[in-house]
Amino acid sequence: MPAPLLIPNLGAEEGPGGRGPRVEPRLRTLANLWKALFDPPPAFPWLELGPGGAWAWLNTPAAAAQAREAGLRLLGAEPDCVKRVHDKAFAQALARREGWLPAGLEEAFAVLAPELLSRPEPALAELQRLLDAAPPGPFGSFTLKPRFGSSGRGRVAIRLRRADTREVRGSLARLAARGGAVLEPWLPRTLDLSCALLVSDDGRVTLLGTLVQVASPAGGVHGHRGTVDSRGRVTSGTLYDEPLRESAAAAASAAAAAGYRGPCGVDAFAFRSRGGEVLRPLVELNGRFTAGTVVLALLRRQRREIAHRLQLTPGDRAHFLLALHAPEGGWPSAEPPESFFRGFEEAGPLGPGLFVSRRPELLDALSAGLLRGARPAAGAD
Repeated sequence: MPAPLLIPNLGAEEGPGGRGPRVEPRLRTLANLWKALFDPPPAFPWLELGPGGAWAWLNTPAAAAQAREAGLRLLGAEPDCVKRVHDKAFAQALARREGWLPAGLEEAFAVLAPELLSRPEPALAELQRLLDAAPPGPFGSFTLKPRFGSSGRGRVAIRLRRADTREVRGSLARLAARGGAVLEPWLPRTLDLSCALLVSDDGRVTLLGTLVQVASPAGGVHGHRGTVDSRGRVTSGTLYDEPLRESAAAAASAAAAAGYRGPCGVDAFAFRSRGGEVLRPLVELNGRFTAGTVVLALLRRQRREIAHRLQLTPGDRAHFLLALHAPEGGWPSAEPPESFFRGFEEAGPLGPGLFVSRRPELLDALSAGLLRGARPAAGAD
């Protein structure tokens, strides 16, 4: 029986020209952390490869072919199904159907087919029509996002509701090659959130945990925060946990109904509006492993040590930051029983690590330092 296989094809949705682990240090770090999850015993029982099995970060036709050539079965959903649910248009259609688009802004969202974008003049005319028809609001900018992409890469800004600019015109062929685009208003984000889930072989949805993403203004994710209890259960620790769980479970169930199986993730964010802070509970569904999956698995591996070092008892919760690189000034010294640190030197030279503390203000400072110490390239979602 052939040996099991791991295919760390991070960034594969961006196509051959996209950033991957070979060129992006943080993606390389994340790929190494992901591969370590499968070391026996696996962090979650369902990560067990077993003889003849292969896991890919994202199930693509190329990954399926690589598994076949090795005489292995690619675990999870078929690539055609993955492509359907991983398409940002899938999440946007579900959000529209469930009434999860921001109230009053529903008509500011649109999906553009690659066939349209491949014809510049009709594409620009349709874009301008959509911008003119969008309701007035506190936003002056829009964004075109590739329907297949990650970490905000490939996004194009549209300012002053003007479609025919050099930037937009020059992006149309690239967006067409990425499966089309979605048009959205640029909303002033105040909090980035994610939820990691698993769709079992029988279609049952299991919620693995919710997280806060430590993201740059451009959307690159550099780390994750949340709270963890004595048994290793993880939540974002925000007031949006319940609506996030509800929308994420509904999105994963819709993906399951479409045939999807395997790990997946839902992204959400809160933004400022005239009436205060508002949650957009479903931004996109990632039909693959996510950085959130990795974070939750690493925390699960450390749960007993965390509970011991911080003397957590039933009902206690501690705050954590898991980052793909060290914050500005480096990681602070851990002080048991107030804090705990675990470095992941084997994952790469950027200084990835996990810091857990009973003091949330310490995590606030570390998160700010994480973004100050970030390199210009986008992070990983």
